[in-house]
Amino acid sequence: MNIVNILFIGVYLLCSVGGLTLVKVGAGHNSFSLNPSFFNLQLSYLTVIGLILYIFSFLMWIVIVGRFNLSYIQPLTTGLSYILIIAASIFILREVITPFQWAGLVFILIGVVLMNIGH
Repeated sequence: MNIVNILFIGVYLLCSVGGLTLVKVGAGHNSFSLNPSFFNLQLSYLTVIGLILYIFSFLMWIVIVGRFNLSYIQPLTTGLSYILIIAASIFILREVITPFQWAGLVFILIGVVLMNIGH
């Protein structure tokens, strides 16, 4: 794997996890609203920034899928994103992680390592 591919994966993961985290942080705050007669959507600026990051991560995903075997890249990025989401949940959102979640995280780490042996 060359440095450009690693960079694409890193940017994808940061935008995806960052976008989801900002959507969560912004979910409790209403800064502006889209208010047609039958549909009311109130969004904070953090939510909008999170959505933009998440959309950008999807565009990065299209590039990444074109560069790798899907059977390799999907489990790898999914496992890494789970790990980063747990980290963001602990350090940014101040969520409490249960022992079962920690056990699941260990299994995910083992799976990511096993998926990369010999690749």
